[in-house]
Amino acid sequence: MIACPPGFVSRPMLKSDLPKVLEIERSVHFTPWGEQAFLDAMATGDELPIVLADKELVGYGALKILWREAEILNVSIAAPWRRRGLGRFLVATLLQSALRHGAPQVYLEVRESNTGAQTLYRQMDFEVIGSRKAYYACPEGKREDAWLMRWQEKGVRNAA
Repeated sequence: MIACPPGFVSRPMLKSDLPKVLEIERSVHFTPWGEQAFLDAMATGDELPIVLADKELVGYGALKILWREAEILNVSIAAPWRRRGLGRFLVATLLQSALRHGAPQVYLEVRESNTGAQTLYRQMDFEVIGSRKAYYACPEGKREDAWLMRWQEKGVRNAA
């Protein structure tokens, strides 16, 4: 079990958390998930941990298990709560969940401009394995490339 940073607690997301989750989602993403995306993730059994600071929801993540691999779909921390180890904690929690479900490889996409997240992922042993051209929408109708990254449990070899 991964310890939550001091002063914070973690638990699975509940439907009653959605108003605050959606508030954070809209504040940190140009193309935020809607309520139905979170409800669908709950219904299909995706891993959806949240982080609380004194009962206030301040961050969350989403992981889809796909047989022997998984995909991190979302890691979001409310702006005032960043740089406290919460993103690292959520990613580590999602990686642990993937392993618990028999998925030794985990993938994600990250905006080319999101160097902070890229640094975190590299520190956690993710590697860039490709890119997706014009993957993310940006203001004024522009598009931004995504980097495709993969994490593998040590000792696992890629079958491709």
